[in-house]
Amino acid sequence: MSGQHGSYEEIVRARRGSTEFREGFDEARRAYLIGKAVHERRVALGLTQVELATRAGMTQSALSRLEGGGTVPTIPVLDRLAAAMGMALTVAFEPAAA
Repeated sequence: MSGQHGSYEEIVRARRGSTEFREGFDEARRAYLIGKAVHERRVALGLTQVELATRAGMTQSALSRLEGGGTVPTIPVLDRLAAAMGMALTVAFEPAAA
């Protein structure tokens, strides 16, 4: 079996400009920012993951994945989380940054 493998840096450099890379990066960024916002609000309310998950009708492990940026939640999940934290969910379209 002969073949050459490029370094990680070479592979990333080659793929970085692709549409697939950009889309994946954007999705991961959204997941991270949503998870961070939920985590910060939960902590500010003094709730544990178990408490918030129970209020929102989800499992603690699902909430943990969401807070860790491992998943992009659906609108219904975000709506349940917002209600469980005493908040209203607002979805808005804004102009893209140039």
